[in-house]
Amino acid sequence: MDESGKSLKAVAFTSQDLIQDGEGNWYHLPTLRALHTAGRLASGSAGYLLLMQHAALNRPRLIA
Repeated sequence: MDESGKSLKAVAFTSQDLIQDGEGNWYHLPTLRALHTAGRLASGSAGYLLLMQHAALNRPRLIA
């Protein structure tokens, strides 16, 4: 638990929720999202960068 007294809720786990960085480390996307929402994911961290990259790659694109 952090200083505010709020803990993260348990989330379901599937292998599709995993993302790997360039160094071979695995991250769980729902956990990264929960940490980001709670304000507990530093903006320069590897997890934050992976989360933003994943969001950008999976965003719908408009084609003119």
